[in-house]
Amino acid sequence: MLSRQTKLKGLFFIVGLLLISCGNSDQQKAQDYLNKAQVYYNQSHYNQAKLALDSISILFPQLIPMRQKADTMMYKIELQEAKRNLQYADSVLVVKQQIVDSLAHPFSYSKDTKYDEIGQYTYKAQQTTADATRTFLKPTIDETGVLTIMSIYCGAPIGHTTVKASTNGVFAETLPAAKGDCFSYSNLGKTWENVNFTGKAINGLVTFIGNNVKLPITISLEGGKRTVSYLMQQKDKEAIAHAYYLSEALKEVQQLKLSVLQAKQTIVITSGHLHLDARTILQTVEGKTTIN
Repeated sequence: MLSRQTKLKGLFFIVGLLLISCGNSDQQKAQDYLNKAQVYYNQSHYNQAKLALDSISILFPQLIPMRQKADTMMYKIELQEAKRNLQYADSVLVVKQQIVDSLAHPFSYSKDTKYDEIGQYTYKAQQTTADATRTFLKPTIDETGVLTIMSIYCGAPIGHTTVKASTNGVFAETLPAAKGDCFSYSNLGKTWENVNFTGKAINGLVTFIGNNVKLPITISLEGGKRTVSYLMQQKDKEAIAHAYYLSEALKEVQQLKLSVLQAKQTIVITSGHLHLDARTILQTVEGKTTIN
């Protein structure tokens, strides 16, 4: 009959074999995921490759060497994605910038390098001498694509805070302007009110005018002592419609520039992890973009 000590030794031996067996099994499973990720990587199926690599970290956190191999391959994937994104964004940016240049023709660009960090576009047809004393809507766009609609009123003070546009029984109106966006001044017996609307405060006014640019549009200045209404001039409707398109194009250019910057930063970071020369990689990618 086996002694108790002999039984314990046998039990420990069996447990040891099981642990070794499980360890070898985990090692093989992790390697299978790594092999699968390599196949996906070679096929440029980067999302599937990343899922396989994530499985190694999640399922086998104790296998440090395998996780390190997975991390290395993940850096390679991120590098390839960044190179692809940089080449795409660079090439599209050239096209979008040409569109911006074309849309900007009716506008004048100004920037005081001493005081302004961002330049602005204003519609040339609204810069005549007669515009200095009339009531109208004036769009301005900064070079990042932010559109502002200024309601300019000249006459007896009314203190308006809202602009309403209407035609054929339908209308759109701004949200009430904040106090800090309302300005007024007087000169030689005349009073001017300048009320600015930007972002959500525009509230569909620009779209409405752009969709009805060929129709008569009545503008009502509301929210003050009394309401003043007038018929929009055609050049003012066209100014707002053109400003909208320029604004959207400028926003796209800004987003592409951000994508370029992010891709370059990723290339620098991943190249460092992989002990590669980021400068050479960037020159190669940008050279291909130029050729294309």
